[in-house]
This record gives sequence, C-alpha cells and structure tokens, in this order.
Amino acid sequence: MTPYLTLLFTTVGIASLGRRFGGLGVRRLNLLFVAGILVFFAGLRDRSIGTDTGNYVGWLNVINSFEQAVAFPIEFGYSLIVLLSGWLSNGYEMLLIITALITVTLYLATIFKLSQRYETALFVFITLGAYSYFFNGARQGIAAAICFFALPWLLERKAIPYLLLILVAMFFHKTALIAAPLFFIAAGRVRWRVFSLLLIGAVVMVMFMSTFADFAGNFIDEKYALYGLAGAGGGLFNVAFLMAQGFILFIFRKQVNDPHGHYARLLNIYFIGLIPALASVVGGVNPSGMLRLTIYFSHTAILLWPMVFLSFRKTQAKQLISAVFIVVSIAYFFLTTLNFSDLAPYKLNSGIF
Repeated sequence: MTPYLTLLFTTVGIASLGRRFGGLGVRRLNLLFVAGILVFFAGLRDRSIGTDTGNYVGWLNVINSFEQAVAFPIEFGYSLIVLLSGWLSNGYEMLLIITALITVTLYLATIFKLSQRYETALFVFITLGAYSYFFNGARQGIAAAICFFALPWLLERKAIPYLLLILVAMFFHKTALIAAPLFFIAAGRVRWRVFSLLLIGAVVMVMFMSTFADFAGNFIDEKYALYGLAGAGGGLFNVAFLMAQGFILFIFRKQVNDPHGHYARLLNIYFIGLIPALASVVGGVNPSGMLRLTIYFSHTAILLWPMVFLSFRKTQAKQLISAVFIVVSIAYFFLTTLNFSDLAPYKLNSGIF
C-alpha cells in the first residue's frame, strides 16, 4: 500500500504548491508534471495489477492488423489502441501508458477547468477510486473519463458537443450510453424528494432486473446477462459509502454558492448513479456489473467536494470537516485498494527494468 499512499501525498502536495504559489503558466506546468507521475505509475505497473489487465495484454497477440482490430469482438476504439500499442512497442507497457495517458489527461483537464481547488479534486480523484478504476476496467475507464470530460458542456447546457462526446465514449465501452440522458434529467435544483425518487427507481430496477440484464447482455456483452442473476450479491460496503457520501453532499448543498445550478446538476447526476448501486444490493445480484455503472455518476464527487470546502467561511469548521474528510477518504482508499481488483501489492513491470 506504500506506493499508492506515496503517489497520493506526492501528487496532491505538488499540485497544492503549484496552485498556491504559481501563476497560470506555472499551474499548467505543475499539473502537467502531476499528470506525468500518474500516467507512468499506472503505465509501468506489472500486468498482474488489476484483475483484467492480463486480458488486455493478451489482446496484443491477437490484434496485429487493422482488419483484426475491426473484427475483434470489443469496442473499436480500444481495439485501435491495442493495435497502435503493438506497433509502437514489443512490450505491454505501451498499452498501459496510452490507456493511462488518455484517462488521466481527460480527468485532469476537466478538473483544472471546473475546480478552483484542483488539489482537492485530485485528492478525491485518487482516494475515491476513479484513478485506479482503469487499472482493472481499462475500456470502461476511458469511456468514463470521456463522459467526465463532457461535463462542462452539460453544465453550460450545450447538448450537441456533450452528446457527441458520449458517442465517442461508446467507441470504448457501450455502457457510456447511460450518460446520454443525463443532459436532460440532471436538474438545476435538488430537493428532499430526490431520496424518494431514488428508492422508487431502485425498486423499479429490481423489478425489471432480468429484462435490463438481458438487454445489456445483447447490447454490450454476454457476461452482462449474468449480472441479473440472483444469489451472487455483494458490494454492500461500496454502496453504503456512496449513499453516505451522497447524503453529506446533499446536506451541504444550501451553503454552497451555486448561482448557475452547477452543484445541483452534478449532485443530481451523483444520485441517479445510486439507483443501479442500490438495485444490485436490494436485488441480491452480482455487483460487478451494476456497480461498474456508477463510475459514470459517482465521479461528479471529484468536482463537488472542492465546491463544498470553498463554501466554508469559518476556519475552525473548515479544518474540522477537512480533517474528517481526509481520514475517511484515506481509510476508504486503503480498504478498497487492498481488497478489490487485485490492485495490491503494487509491482513494477519487471520486463522494463
């Protein structure tokens, strides 16, 4: 776990110094340096880090031409990345570096654009799992990063560029389609009734779980049909954390200065993502599929938390909330990294060194 904690404190520390003491040019160079650290930490890892990494690496031996990339039964966007990686290098490190470069760049560019306290957003990006997500789910990780990159257009109410980016994301993972309706249903206000709608949505989804799973199995991948089967439940820890975080962000909504409704829209997106998460637990189905869908919604917390901390005017209250937030976030980061997706212990690619 030491490498992950070192990465966290190093990148957040560098980002904080750059924002506090540098001008715009220095901040950009500072964040570029941070991005480089994050990219190479992910790109130079051993193929054993991340449950599905070995599968992605294995595709390098299968996709060796454009025709094979087109015919290979995964999304075309990632097939091209595999093909390009094979052309550039004989090892698998290039595939992991390109995947990390795309994902990290899209997240950090959006964070820099939308967050005044981007070191706080970076802290959330790492500790709440959006960063390490693509260590395991590379295709969906890229798709989620593109959807995150599209958020400024959603907030500015520009439908065409937002929907075009969602279309691009679908070339990396078809589940990105779930983010398309968010432009129309993420309201600029959030009220208590959101919790009743959340429960109703979860109940409805449980009732039609098999239908949803069959559709996902036909549209995305056959394995998604298995995610609707009962008897393989789990994910209670993650769902409980997401619910608790959502409730806290909801409580803070009144003190956040939100004249354009950005906080409310992002929070509504977050709550919409809790519907499949709750449904997976209530329905007692395999959480691997349903909980993976939350990545398209829960990553709005990366932007919400900095807005919360900027809203505090009293130093003592801000320090107390910050301390609790840091402790809980690091504890969550520690537990999820050690127990999920074969992320720990971290190892470097021995073929390079």
